[in-house]
Formats: sequence, C-alpha cells, structure tokens
Amino acid sequence: MKKQIILLAISILGVFSLHAQEINKSLTQSKKEVNSQPRKGTDWNKQPIGYVFGGVGIGHIVSTEEVEGTSYMSTGLDWRVGMSRYYNRWGWGVLVQQFRAKETMSLTDGFQTMEMKDVGRLLYIAPQFTGRWVLGEKLTIYGAIGWGWLRYKETLKADGLGKINATANALGGNFTVGLEYRLSSVIGLSVDAGLVGGEIGKPKVDNDELQAAVNELYTGKMDASRLYATVGAHIYIWKKKR
Repeated sequence: MKKQIILLAISILGVFSLHAQEINKSLTQSKKEVNSQPRKGTDWNKQPIGYVFGGVGIGHIVSTEEVEGTSYMSTGLDWRVGMSRYYNRWGWGVLVQQFRAKETMSLTDGFQTMEMKDVGRLLYIAPQFTGRWVLGEKLTIYGAIGWGWLRYKETLKADGLGKINATANALGGNFTVGLEYRLSSVIGLSVDAGLVGGEIGKPKVDNDELQAAVNELYTGKMDASRLYATVGAHIYIWKKKR
C-alpha cells in the first residue's frame, strides 16, 4: 500500500511538472510574439509630405509709441502664407507674413484742422525649420522656427503734404506653434500663434525736411516684435504613387 501511494504521488508530481512546463512554454512564446511585433508609432506613409498654407488673424506689437496715452498703431491685421515640406517628423519651409495697422488723426493749430492718415506695415520673409507631432487620425500639432528679412514701411498722407514714405530693413526671428484638423486628404483647418521679433534701425524718409528731423531725433532702434494669432487652411501635398 505504501509503495502504491509513493507511485501515485510521483505520478501526480509528474503531471503537475508537465503542466507547468506547458504553461512556461506558452508564456515564453507569448513574450516572443509580443517582442517580435513592431511598436506602435506614427505611420508616416499615411501622412502628407507637406502642405501650402494661408491664414489671417490679428497681430499686436509688443513695444509701441505712446500717443496721447494710447498705444499708437499697436494692433492690426496679420496674414501669412507659405509652405512646409516634411521628412517624417522634421522638415523645412518658407514663410511670408505681413502686419498692417492704420491710424487716422486730426491735427489743429487753432485756426485750421488737418486730417492725417498713417498706415504702417511690417513684412517678414524667412526660411523655416519645422516639426510635427501626430495626435490622431485627424489632429496634428506643428511648429516652426526661422530667421529672415524684416521690412518696415510707413505711409503718411495729409492735406498739403501729399504722401510721405518711411522705410527700413532688419533681420529678425520667428516662432510658431499651431493645431491642424484634417478635413479630408486635400484640405485641413489650422489655428496658430507665434512671435516675430526684430529691431529696426533709422528709417529712410522720402522728404528731406522730415529726414533731417528723423536723423536728429532717432537715436536708437525701434522694437518691432509682435505677437500674432491666425486661422487658416492647409492644402496637402502627397507622395506620388509608383
């Protein structure tokens, strides 16, 4: 009887041992299968290689002149166009962007009143270093940074003075971050915000008397940095199918 109990115990242990080996083999195989599977990431073949874009919004110059206690031409229309070309996550692009503000003032000497219209423009053109982070099938965060050419132009129109232009050029940097929502394989909507920064030197005026006054009064550089926010559209570019 004792011998039979020992044989039964050995048999039971053998069964459990075989069962444990099967479980261990199954777990090992599952781990191998999991490890052999590619990690989930962005399938760049399903993303456009780039896009052309356009947008319009509002811009605000951070540092402005004060005229009678109010900020002079500090806020205005901001528009931007350009393109971005990606190599998976990173890429390059080109940006053309302009800020425009307008001010109308009435000046009086006690006898007569003169209306003066002033339009200021800041044009910016720059190459871009770009990046994107895909959040889902339709949402993408994108960003860009660049360094380029900044042109300032101000046009003054007044009765008796005609039209007077002042211009200046400088180098400046920019930074943009935005969110894109893909409507279809052709077009998407975008919202973005950013900064264009630069300091403008002494402007050139096409009026000798005013140029002399500018030369005397203008001792430093004008901070032309501005914040902006725009809404726009992306028109996608895809790889050609072979």
